[in-house]
Amino acid sequence: MARGGRFGFNINYSDFARNLEVAVSRVERGTKKATIAACEEIEKMTLAQVPEETGTLSSSFFYEIEGKYHNFTAILGYGGNGDPIHPRTKKRASEYMIAVHEDLEAYHEKGKAKYLEDPVREYQSRFLPGAARAIRSELR
Repeated sequence: MARGGRFGFNINYSDFARNLEVAVSRVERGTKKATIAACEEIEKMTLAQVPEETGTLSSSFFYEIEGKYHNFTAILGYGGNGDPIHPRTKKRASEYMIAVHEDLEAYHEKGKAKYLEDPVREYQSRFLPGAARAIRSELR
């Protein structure tokens, strides 16, 4: 209401706080969706590159999402899913996964060294644009 050249208005802070909570919840949902999508994309990429003699190493791939709100952490790698045992060597995947990953000289009929590092590096530039799209879709 204008009075003597001044203007006044009322703000309902409870409505504002409620709307803010809804927006934060939607941002959280979008961020989590983007993090899961990133893990799933990296999973496809790494499984296409992991050396596969018996399938033991590839079957040990896993990912987990931890955190909440705007702070999610993705943990992904090999040596999970019960840490399967190689049928010939009787070693758990976690016992040989690093050596296989790091040995640039080893020949693999299918797959290669750096089977996890390369996909993560390749994907990293796509994460923020994907997260922005996921968050925007939740805010609509």
